Amino acid sequence: MTAFFQRFMLVLTDPDGSTYDLYNSPQIGDAFLMVSLYAGLSALNSFISAIDITGAFSVGFIAVVGSGLIVYLTWIFLTIMFRLLGTMLGGKGELPNALGFVGLAAAPLVVTTFLSILVTVGGILFMEEDPGEILPMVRLGLTLVGMAWGWPGVLCYFGMKNSEKLDPLKAIVATMILFFGFAAFEIFSSKLF
Repeated sequence: MTAFFQRFMLVLTDPDGSTYDLYNSPQIGDAFLMVSLYAGLSALNSFISAIDITGAFSVGFIAVVGSGLIVYLTWIFLTIMFRLLGTMLGGKGELPNALGFVGLAAAPLVVTTFLSILVTVGGILFMEEDPGEILPMVRLGLTLVGMAWGWPGVLCYFGMKNSEKLDPLKAIVATMILFFGFAAFEIFSSKLF
């Protein structure tokens, strides 16, 4: 577990260095642990929110299952999309490489989801009413920061560059296509605007 924690911290602080070895060693085990940690925190956040909104434990349980499942499905979807873009742009990696770097890129989402849990709990404890919809905007902001940093942002750029052996310009194009698509989806589905 110490090696995983070291990889976690390295991914957050040195994205280029943490993805440098992924072409030869995809780190799928660490990637799975990272995604699982993110799925667990996401499920907890959904559970707390659902219980607060509905007051029903059964709805909270459904939110937990749905939220965790969506995280794993997003990992698979992004892996396939990055792999397809990598192939189209002349990348030399294979599916395990993409699975590894996309999974490790969930590290910032672990941090932002933890912060989102604090915002949710803080809102429940200290803001019974939120007429200005401030808390949902804060949570959307945290989501967008996590996306820009992790899925499908900066860490995925370095993953494309290092594990797919793509030219940096091609890696940034692939990353930006997916980032702007996901960001638009998050903004429009938030119903805040």
